[in-house]
Amino acid sequence: MDKSDKVSDIRSGEKGDGGIMENEVIKEQKETFIKLLKSTEREGVDKLINYLETKTDFFTAPASSKFHNNFDGGLLSHCLNVYKNFKSLLELRNIDYPEESIIITSLCHDLCKVNYYVKEQRNRKVDGKWESYDFWATGKNIALPLPHSSRSIRLIKSFIPLKFDEELIIFYHMGPYGGEDYEYKNLLQNVNERYPVTLLFYMADLMSSYMDESRAEN
Repeated sequence: MDKSDKVSDIRSGEKGDGGIMENEVIKEQKETFIKLLKSTEREGVDKLINYLETKTDFFTAPASSKFHNNFDGGLLSHCLNVYKNFKSLLELRNIDYPEESIIITSLCHDLCKVNYYVKEQRNRKVDGKWESYDFWATGKNIALPLPHSSRSIRLIKSFIPLKFDEELIIFYHMGPYGGEDYEYKNLLQNVNERYPVTLLFYMADLMSSYMDESRAEN
């Protein structure tokens, strides 16, 4: 099985008992992630990878607290899913977009979630007996007090430069859910019309979250 096949398998939301991804799967996905990121040869990429490996929980963090991929390794899996779906949508629409930009936007768009979720122990009653279980909660003290997409961009640009269109993709990757004010919604429509890749990326993120990924039941 080559790397492209492995990324395809990731889309199925492969995981082990209790919704926790098998260590071997996380290891293989991490190798795929690092290989892809290194292949961009973007200045500072080695420092970014080192930061993710030594200063964050990126490779073991969940993608959410209680929705899609809310299990160990879920964030890593989600980013690889978005990469696969973004490439597919670009090919479907016959849009030529640089591979390095596909990789960087897909793999780094959710860096805002590193060191963000905290695993807690909670209690519940099952068949009349109390038992403890793991629960992902969101952290209260965010190191960078910026909104979701802006936080990702700030982290990325601390290590590697971003092209303008890459920054647009990441900033608007949540589509209509990224901002409530009138100006944001007007800008979103304008950006989607002028840069169709921003709309396709939003769709790739949505497809990954709602169609390709699963939720671990606590």
